[in-house]
Amino acid sequence: MLSAQTKTSPKINRTTLFDPLPWQVDPWRDMSPLVLLTGSAGGGKSRLGAEKLHGYCLKYPGAFALMVRKTRVSLTKGSLLFLNETVIGDDPRVRQYESKDFFRYFNGSILAYMGLEDKEQRERLKSIGPRGGVDIIWGEEATELEEADHNALRARMRGRAARWRQILYSCNPDAPTHWIYNRLIVGGEARVYYSG
Repeated sequence: MLSAQTKTSPKINRTTLFDPLPWQVDPWRDMSPLVLLTGSAGGGKSRLGAEKLHGYCLKYPGAFALMVRKTRVSLTKGSLLFLNETVIGDDPRVRQYESKDFFRYFNGSILAYMGLEDKEQRERLKSIGPRGGVDIIWGEEATELEEADHNALRARMRGRAARWRQILYSCNPDAPTHWIYNRLIVGGEARVYYSG
């Protein structure tokens, strides 16, 4: 006879347990449409972004999550490697389809990843997602993204897996002339959290 644990989901073999730093608790719980994680390098912004994307996919069946960076190379050599090795690990509830650029979860959720190097790649966003919408996005090293990238990502936020959708950006501070500073911080478009 199968136990209740076996019936609901496969046994989990975690690589590491996410134990949030004190500053990470509030942004982890934040359901605002746009969240910015900023601060010095090594403060845990990337870990929080990867964990939140993965956690969303686990919690909400049928969710569509997207991880982006400006270039495909920086995505695959950095953020994707980090997500796969540190957060997902050997979790049997998740399977990567490298040739299709996504992970599929046991509950039907999908976590896709892509670069946004040019207008052509931004155009690919128009057909992304099983129903044309995204539930949650993590933009790593967001200062590399152009304002046009941000606008294209915002237009895709039509997912319905949960009662909330979110774009989550993580980056180190940039010049006061950068669109992130002007729109998201000074303009108040995002909830801003500073890594500790």
